Amino acid sequence: MRSSRPLRSMTPIAGTIEIRGILGTVVANLGVRIIRGDWPEGATIAKEADLVTELDVSRSVIREACRILTAKGLIRSRTSDGTRVLPRSEWRMLDPDVMDWRLRAGDRDGLLRDLLKFCLIVEPGIIEHATMLADSPARQKVDAAWQAKKEVHRDQSRDEHDHRAALIGADLAFHQALIHAAGSELVDQIFPAISSALELMWEQHPPTINAADEKAELDLYEGLYYAFCQKNPQEAGHAMRKVIEHVIARHRAATPGS
Repeated sequence: MRSSRPLRSMTPIAGTIEIRGILGTVVANLGVRIIRGDWPEGATIAKEADLVTELDVSRSVIREACRILTAKGLIRSRTSDGTRVLPRSEWRMLDPDVMDWRLRAGDRDGLLRDLLKFCLIVEPGIIEHATMLADSPARQKVDAAWQAKKEVHRDQSRDEHDHRAALIGADLAFHQALIHAAGSELVDQIFPAISSALELMWEQHPPTINAADEKAELDLYEGLYYAFCQKNPQEAGHAMRKVIEHVIARHRAATPGS
C-alpha cells in the first residue's frame, strides 16, 4: 500500500532563496502573480500606492520587492513608464525562486517538462567532461556515492516510504558527485536545476518499488558508473542520456499528453 507520508518535507525546488518576513511574503506574492499572468507581458503592474494599500506594507517594502523582481528579470521600472512586466524570454528561468513561483502559479507540468529537457540537453555533456577531467578525489566521491546507491537498493529493512526516500537521496548524491567531478564551480551551479527536475518527477511519480523495474533502473546507472570509471567520455555521456530518457519515458507513461 502506498504511504500517505510525503516523500520530502522541503520545497521541491532545490536552492530556493528564503527571503524572510514581510518582504519575502510580498516578493513571492508579486512573483507568483506576474508568472501566473495577472499582469501580462508588457503591461504595467499595480501602482506602488495601490500595492501599499492592498498588501498593507510600507512603500520601502514594495520598492525593495520590485528591486528583487527586477534582478530576476521579471519587471523593469522607469520613471516615465511605470513598472512593466518584461517578456518571458528575459525571466531568469533557472533562478530557484522563479521556478518555485511557477509551481505556485500552477505551472507544475510545464516546469517539469522544461527541467527534463534541460537535463537531457545539458547533463550528458557535463558527464562527458567529468569523465575526462575528474581528479582522484572527485573519482573517490563518485565511487562512494555509487556504493551508497547500491547499498540503498540492497537494503530491504526499510518500509516502502523510507525506501523511496532513501532512493531519492542516493540518486541525488550520485548525480551531484558526477557533476562536481567536472571541476567547475559554474557547472556546480547547474545542480539545483537538475535536482529540482528529479525531485518534481519523484513527487509526481514516486520511485518504483517493483523489484524488476528497480533493477532495470539500477542497471542503467551501473552502465554510467562503469563508463565513468573506465574514463570513456562518449559512453558515459550516452549512458547519462539513457538514464534521463528513462526518467522522461516514466513521466510520459504516467502523464498522457505530456
